[in-house]
Amino acid sequence: MAGTNLEILSPGEGYGIVIGLGIAFTLIMIVLTLIQNRYGEHNTFKSTEEFNTASRSVKPGMIAAGIVSSWTHASTLLTSCTLSYSYGVGGGLWYGAVGTFQTLFFAVAAFKIKEKSNNAHTFPEIVLQKHGKLAHMIYTFFGLVTNLINGSALMAGGGAVFGSLTGMNLWATYWILPAIVTAYIVVGGLRATFICDYLHTIFLYVCIFAFMFQTYSINPAIGSPGALWELLKGKALTIPADSYDGSYMTVRSNDGLVTAATIFLGGFSAVWTDQAYWQRAIASQPGTAVKGYILGSFAWYAVPFAMSTTLGLAAAALTGTDLIPIKLTAAQVSAGLVGPAVATALMGKVGAGLVVVLLFMATTSSTSAESIAASSLITFDIYKAYINPKASIRAMFWVSVFGLVIYGALLAAISCIFHSIGISLNWLIKILGCLLGGGAIPMASILLWDRTSTFAVIVSPIIGLVSGLTSWMVATKMRSGAINITTTSNVWSSLTGDCVSLGMGAVSIVVFSLLVPNMNRLVIVEGIQGSRNTSSLTSKAVGEKEVVPRDREAPTDQEKFAAERVVHANTHGEKLKPVKGEEYVAENALTREEVESQKRLAWVSLIVGSLIFMILLPFTLYGTGYNFSKHFFTGFVVIVFLWIWASFVICVFLPLWESRRDIWYIMKAMYHDLRVGSRREKLS
Repeated sequence: MAGTNLEILSPGEGYGIVIGLGIAFTLIMIVLTLIQNRYGEHNTFKSTEEFNTASRSVKPGMIAAGIVSSWTHASTLLTSCTLSYSYGVGGGLWYGAVGTFQTLFFAVAAFKIKEKSNNAHTFPEIVLQKHGKLAHMIYTFFGLVTNLINGSALMAGGGAVFGSLTGMNLWATYWILPAIVTAYIVVGGLRATFICDYLHTIFLYVCIFAFMFQTYSINPAIGSPGALWELLKGKALTIPADSYDGSYMTVRSNDGLVTAATIFLGGFSAVWTDQAYWQRAIASQPGTAVKGYILGSFAWYAVPFAMSTTLGLAAAALTGTDLIPIKLTAAQVSAGLVGPAVATALMGKVGAGLVVVLLFMATTSSTSAESIAASSLITFDIYKAYINPKASIRAMFWVSVFGLVIYGALLAAISCIFHSIGISLNWLIKILGCLLGGGAIPMASILLWDRTSTFAVIVSPIIGLVSGLTSWMVATKMRSGAINITTTSNVWSSLTGDCVSLGMGAVSIVVFSLLVPNMNRLVIVEGIQGSRNTSSLTSKAVGEKEVVPRDREAPTDQEKFAAERVVHANTHGEKLKPVKGEEYVAENALTREEVESQKRLAWVSLIVGSLIFMILLPFTLYGTGYNFSKHFFTGFVVIVFLWIWASFVICVFLPLWESRRDIWYIMKAMYHDLRVGSRREKLS
């Protein structure tokens, strides 16, 4: 790699990869959707439940693959490498820790959704169920803003790499990618995004294995963990890391810890108000939702762990050598070009091509999740909630398609605006917590804390947002003397805004819930025993007549629990109205036994996982300041290899094993149709 010029593929090759893969994906989605509609149980075009929630039937293996794919966006791949390049071996540990905590926390959220809000299509609908229309409007706004900001971060990361490695026109890239994503989602709905996730995950592992074997086994520039350790020990003297004593072999780095905290606050804030993450919990099978998130958390940790330990450290080791003769500029590091630079240095044109394809897959997979999420918000939380409450399945389907197109156009336009004024991936990641943190803890409280009041739900995100923005600007002015794109991205200033936004949202939701409690009414809650398909939780005000949906037979006396429960319900809450013509979806999808087992599994996994991934790995090594020896680092790399192989088995083989009977049935049905068709041709 000569100088700092990263362009190794021609613009034509770049357009060929992006457009060619986009067309291929769309054709694959068309074929798979036609097969599913012909032979499968569900039909994309005849049900909004299927189009927007995949009929709530996705199995844990595919949920795990979806989590790995949707959490592995451009910023995951690029930023994890940047952290190790800047702060040393702890970069991947910090990034993996903060992300895994969020996915494990969402295992608890998935359980609560299936327990109390299984019939919701979006997280604002859960707010509507519990706290009424005004709160619903506020969280719908937060959800749409989150989708646009997260989508813009995806575009910024992917566009920077495509432009740097291929010379593609960035303005064209920002319009081509959303158009490709919109095309194949229109064909296959949410289930298409899961298939896209699965295909992306397969290629993700292929690329990671290629990079790891190239770095630690094949390439003579490094060739082994011990050789990389030697290079990094020497590099600490000439180009030191931003860590204790400049060492790349220690986790102790104050700036690294602050950056990790900023990413954690931004990620935690974005997750709770991003419908893309809720969509997977909603789409999962009720009895295995928690299992899917636990498997996905374990599998996802391996991705930033492997990328940072391989490409991030290799980039630092090779800087100043013939492969990377000049240190990357601050702008290139901020744009996330550390990983692409070293992949190109190690593997030449093949490495550049792998990175472009990998980033294309990551960007389109994550953007597809954001797109169907935004479409669901437009369909259920705007159109059905306020424009046409009695909308038919056909009307809802076309609104969903229209929502996909609108979101794609807005995303492209906003990405172009951000690029024109100099907003990069690094800037967007740093300010996520400040903009979205105010709504994170309130949304978590709505789901997890029954005493959350409607007044607190309404005012808390607004207080958090205003406080966060104010403190961010004040901190920037005091530290830098001016407020602009460069100064606002200062890690300490952005961390101030993140902490205040998240903290004020948390304090407000607790204080106002206690000071201004809800006005409650008594309702009778009846549980229905039986299989999961008939298990439900119905409620009615005292004295009201229970209405049984026409799609379901009325429960017998033997099916009801022995005693009815009289509970308090918020007077502001509104019952969700089913889409006309859709099958009945129970509000509670779990039996009493499943509630207890899922609850226990979710909380135990969160506590144990947090202790391992947040405390044992990064903080123990950070506190001791241990400097990795050559043998310790070699064992560290071996663990990375084992972890990524285990992740590969979970995300690639487990979905196939879980769906083996369905796949076999479809293959036999297709073979039968082919035989019948050939006989008819012979007879004619």
